[in-house]
Amino acid sequence: MKSVSRRAFFRRSAACAAGIAAATSDLRAEESSQSIVHSQARRRALDEDSSIRLNSKEYFSAPGFSFLMFHNNYQVGFQGGLQMIQNGDRILDSGDFYVFSHEGERPGRQVALRRLVDSERSTATVEGEVEDWKLKYNLICGTDGEKISVTLRVLAPPPWERIRESGFRIWIYPADYYCKSYQGDHESGIFPQQYDGRRILMEGTSKLLIAAEDTAHSFLVTRTNGALRLADNREHSPQPWFSIEAPLASGESEVFIQITPSLLAGWRKTPVIGISQIGYHPAQPKRAVIELDPRDNAEGEARLYRLENSAILKLVKTGRCTPWGRFLRYQYTTFDFTEIKQAGMYKLTYGEQEAGPFPINTRIYETAWQPTLEYFLPIQMCHVKVQEGVWTWHGACHLDDALQAPAHKINMDGYQQNDIEDRFEANEHIPGLNWGGWHDAGDHDLPAGSMTRTTIPLVMAEEEFHPQIDRLSIDRERRLVSLNVPDGKPDILQQIQYGAESLLASYRVAGHIFSGIIANNMLDYSHVGDPVDITDNRVYDPGLKPGQIDCNRSGNFDDRWAFTNRNTGLQYEVAQTLAMASRVLRGFQDDLAAECLKTAQELWEYEQTHPSVYWLCGYNPRDSGFRSQEIAATAELLLTTKEERYHKHLLALLPVWQGISGEQFGLGPGWTLARAMSVMNDSGYNSAVRHLARKWKADADRRAATNPYGVRYPESISNPSWKLETRTAVDSSFVWGYGWDLQQEAFQQYYFHKSFPDLFGADPLLTVLNFVLGCHPATNESFVSGVGTNSAPVAYGYNRADWSYIPGGVFSGCSLIKPDFMELKVFPFLWYQREYVIHGAATYIFLVLAANKLLNS
Repeated sequence: MKSVSRRAFFRRSAACAAGIAAATSDLRAEESSQSIVHSQARRRALDEDSSIRLNSKEYFSAPGFSFLMFHNNYQVGFQGGLQMIQNGDRILDSGDFYVFSHEGERPGRQVALRRLVDSERSTATVEGEVEDWKLKYNLICGTDGEKISVTLRVLAPPPWERIRESGFRIWIYPADYYCKSYQGDHESGIFPQQYDGRRILMEGTSKLLIAAEDTAHSFLVTRTNGALRLADNREHSPQPWFSIEAPLASGESEVFIQITPSLLAGWRKTPVIGISQIGYHPAQPKRAVIELDPRDNAEGEARLYRLENSAILKLVKTGRCTPWGRFLRYQYTTFDFTEIKQAGMYKLTYGEQEAGPFPINTRIYETAWQPTLEYFLPIQMCHVKVQEGVWTWHGACHLDDALQAPAHKINMDGYQQNDIEDRFEANEHIPGLNWGGWHDAGDHDLPAGSMTRTTIPLVMAEEEFHPQIDRLSIDRERRLVSLNVPDGKPDILQQIQYGAESLLASYRVAGHIFSGIIANNMLDYSHVGDPVDITDNRVYDPGLKPGQIDCNRSGNFDDRWAFTNRNTGLQYEVAQTLAMASRVLRGFQDDLAAECLKTAQELWEYEQTHPSVYWLCGYNPRDSGFRSQEIAATAELLLTTKEERYHKHLLALLPVWQGISGEQFGLGPGWTLARAMSVMNDSGYNSAVRHLARKWKADADRRAATNPYGVRYPESISNPSWKLETRTAVDSSFVWGYGWDLQQEAFQQYYFHKSFPDLFGADPLLTVLNFVLGCHPATNESFVSGVGTNSAPVAYGYNRADWSYIPGGVFSGCSLIKPDFMELKVFPFLWYQREYVIHGAATYIFLVLAANKLLNS
């Protein structure tokens, strides 16, 4: 898998090199730019409806085309500022004023203040400011029906003595342009597959014609009052994009550029047939959701074929689809084939598009969860070497964990340290933190909040389904995990043990739970490749010089920081997790099970007798306003111990939570409160839980009805705002795909169905699984790498620079480019669409096991 992907990568690179060598030196951008403009004029004569207009949602649009103006503002992730979607593909992004000081840094935060629209003149102006310098500027966008014009106007004379460079810049999505051409006034070239040592690909040109040979992705940029520059920004990382820059000369205050897109005459979105890529159980609902251009006929004909042993396709169902209506940008129609139950392999067609092959049989869910447990989670394990035969996935990393983070230190990814509350000095080694835990995502940190949200679904999967599979071994003394080598122990219990030991580590040494462990610098945090290379695995000793080694200590300040402040919500969340873990670890690791329960009870007791503190750090829980984590911890301790004190306290908390909303109940502690009804045996308690369950059912049904996939999208997705987006990277959760959230809801749905079968059916859980496995907007790709006929070939894991994947990893999936464009790009560096995280893996395991039980019991 990995080696094949690398070979493919370098084959593409070689092709690029050949393309560069073959490029003819006499190509002239002037001739090409005239050609593209003339050809577009001809196309528009055929299709007058393709004129670009300023619409009611304050962006410029034509069929398949959008030019957005700060409808999104996550520019650190190339998802904001000025954005251009052409022929259904986002190709330009994060257009904005840029400014660098002589030190090479940005002079403070840039903010978008407001958007002003002049409908009569078809212009929209975004007013922005460089906050630290109080430097205000306008971005004025307009159209003549064929081109987009952008004027950058700096409103007050900037402090030129402090500025190294400034101007306008917009970024080019790279994956669409590798090995494609670019042409300027007097020279041309090919976009390189990998960085070739040149940051500046072209400069000093008034025109840039991009990908003239690819009409779907071609566009022309011109500047009349200065020169343009084309740059490759991957000098230090493979993650950045190409950029087009229009620098301001000293003393200038205005940049004017025009962008001429290549709008294809009669362009229509290619239909996407959404299906589960692993297939269907005979007893479950089977419904394809087809995404269509809004101008297409939604009552088209679908055909379902069964692949016979004779290699003949047998038509088993044909019929008109059922129009669903408009959702965001596109319209949708559905094709129901629930009545098809015969086991076999099938293919579905709609017009010229087809999906499949996919199976229908009773065993489809028996193994679909196993790559996640047997590959992804073991490969994410920190502090150990992971090998698969002759293949080493990664070495034993971060054995030097961890140093006490300095007081008042603000670090990346939301980690911040308040006053130091334990016995360790700043940058002093804290022993006992170098065993347990999974790398949360592609950036190798160990947040306690993620450990709890991963361990809980694994515990419940073991408690509900007992998946007795043993295909890996964990050798603690050698710090070695061997895939496909059984050791006589259930693999899911070994993973639960590893999560529990990670959470216990900080309590053992400090008496409370640490927020998490993360790199102490941006370079290590951004590391791509084997994590064993991030640190030297020797404990930092300030008495040694950099590079000096003394046994297992060194003078290299590369050890990760532990952020150690107490957080009441996290303390309760860990108490909940450890109480649950103790139940399934009994009989497997009895001493550890006893320690888990004892620690859970002590954490609960401490928080009962001390003021609450919600220090925001990493993935610590926030204060819900109704003691959500305390409720869940109390309920789990009651379920584990049956002790009267937890029974009494849960009753005492009843006035706190019985007035919350249905969504607060359903998305919060409701599933735990419902499970506790059997041991509470209290009519008032049970009545309050059922009342809130009814409220949640109504809310859940309303959310599911907002979209053709039947998933419980929140209003921020089903009815997004088109207003100016002022939020930035500090509050970026709204840009992510929503798959993990849906999985978490479906995990909890299982227990609502189990507790209230008269209110909650099993279908919403199956609907979410179908969604994750391919029945979703934008594409029909499975979000689970290596699972399904069409699954994710690349993703944002630690091996992302190889354009590779980790089997069983689950990413968040299609994300919303506000106000109405769903997208899932095949690009390993878009973390908000393709990053793996561990809790998404755990809920996926649970859901597949649940589906197998529900459908086969």
